[in-house]
Amino acid sequence: MKLTIGVKLFIAYFVITSSIVWFVTDKVSMRVTKGIDEAAEDVMIDTSNLLAQMIGSNIKDNKIDTDNARNLISKYLDRELNADIYSVTKKNPNLQVYITNQDGIVIYDSTGIRKGEDYSQWNDVYNTLNGKYGRRSSALDPDITDPTPGQKAMYVAAPIYHQKKIFGVLTVIKPTADLKPYIIEQQKHIDEYAIYLFLVSLLLGAGASYIVSRGARKLVKYTTALSKGENVTAPKIRQIEFAELSQAIEKLRGDLEGREYVEEYIDTMAHELRTPITGIQGTAENLLMPMSNEQRVRFVNNILEANKKMDLLVNRLLNLSRIERKNQLENIEKINVKNLIKDVLQAPSRKGSITRRSIKIENIIEREFSIKAEKLLAEQALANIIDNAIDFTPIGSTIGIKVSESNTHINIQVYDQGRGIPEHARKQLFRRFFSSSRPDTGKRGNGLGLRFVKKIMSLHGGQVSLKNRFMEDGAVATLQFPT
Repeated sequence: MKLTIGVKLFIAYFVITSSIVWFVTDKVSMRVTKGIDEAAEDVMIDTSNLLAQMIGSNIKDNKIDTDNARNLISKYLDRELNADIYSVTKKNPNLQVYITNQDGIVIYDSTGIRKGEDYSQWNDVYNTLNGKYGRRSSALDPDITDPTPGQKAMYVAAPIYHQKKIFGVLTVIKPTADLKPYIIEQQKHIDEYAIYLFLVSLLLGAGASYIVSRGARKLVKYTTALSKGENVTAPKIRQIEFAELSQAIEKLRGDLEGREYVEEYIDTMAHELRTPITGIQGTAENLLMPMSNEQRVRFVNNILEANKKMDLLVNRLLNLSRIERKNQLENIEKINVKNLIKDVLQAPSRKGSITRRSIKIENIIEREFSIKAEKLLAEQALANIIDNAIDFTPIGSTIGIKVSESNTHINIQVYDQGRGIPEHARKQLFRRFFSSSRPDTGKRGNGLGLRFVKKIMSLHGGQVSLKNRFMEDGAVATLQFPT
């Protein structure tokens, strides 16, 4: 049985989530245990110092009054308590206390088992007698040499002062077993929270897996339908990776479907080439016959004009083929936009067309702008846009060229005063071989110019758009170069 990507993702998510929850729970439990120990130690410090102060205030004849200490501590340990600490009920005090003299010998022990022992080398006594904080964690029963955690106790000592000198040490003992109920209680809550967190994580993981699986299923269904030749549209998928893949498949589909479109226009191109070829052949045959000088010049001009059309068509195809195989720019340089526009407008053929059609060029450039581009390609893109404007704008009208800057782009806009873009042409403007008829001659171009411009702008990381002007006649073409 093959697992789907969604199931695989869920299993991976389950393993990772389980590991994280276990790790965090374990670390939190350890931290809670340590926190309870630290809180207990803090209270024991206060308790030991309070008792040491009380014992120190009753020193007589340079001796610690152990009888008074026994009486005081025994009464404290015999007290009955009824304290509810959250879910734990405390019935009676459970501290042990011993006192050592300034030599570290135990002179009093609340349990009676340590009296007379030499504790001068134990950390709680040794450090305290030397003016440091004394504490240790050792077996509660002195006879146990290798205690388990449950057999240990916390020992916290405080100095007993007499005449501003350390006269002895009072140590308070708290069995770790007494802290266990609090640790268990907190552990129970931590486990509950861990379960809730784990369940929520699983729900989120299941949801994410479902969404991914649904996107994958849509994509599989779509590609399967395409393989069967069905006419289907690309599915809408939220996941960006699947959405991009879907768009790529749709683009590939469009390119494949475009083959029929290309074949259709190859026929059209063949017809367009056949017409001037036939004309050239007929004109050449006429040149073999006797004629006047004037007739001969006219026939030769017809041949040259037909040859020019074929040459333009072939060059456009070669340029488009070359640019569509190109994946990156080669000679990027910083180009002054004003100079770029000037160079394009000053080209002899273009300058002649502008003069012949009595067109006025109006430049609107807010300030000096520069773009990073391959100069020849940038000139070709702008030249195609301006040539289109010249072809479609009426004689004696104005073409506007405006340069501005947005947050992310330098925009070069070319306005004309023509009829604008017909509705049926708007979605096909940048397709190969699509062309609209010129308003004054009715002739069509070769339909390669805008496609060429789009590829150039794509290589530069920019965009080209062509749309009708708002509230005015004509169209506006925009070249957007990234800043």
